[in-house]
Amino acid sequence: MKTITNILPNPLPQIGMGVTIGIGSDCYPATIIHVSKNFRKVTIQHDKYTPTDGYEYYKNQVYEYKRDTLGAIEVWTYRKRGIWAQLNSAKAIGYLSFNGRRAYQDPSF
Repeated sequence: MKTITNILPNPLPQIGMGVTIGIGSDCYPATIIHVSKNFRKVTIQHDKYTPTDGYEYYKNQVYEYKRDTLGAIEVWTYRKRGIWAQLNSAKAIGYLSFNGRRAYQDPSF
């Protein structure tokens, strides 16, 4: 028997919520700009991020995040398996995390 927790994403997305797009070991910050009524589709916009004091590429990647109203826009959907994937993508390429914004560039590549 399905319960509401099996059907809806957790946490529920909200407009203005910071998210992280992960592709491999790299991460990119974004903001939710639209949420569907059933909470299963979100539109996100990439944010600007700039290094802060103490930034060091190999040891301490610390960034300041800013909304970018001109940033790239993507639509993600919540799938039956409990994962988020880009709309019109046959399989999940990367991931979407709702634990706040994060930027990280893997220095090993």
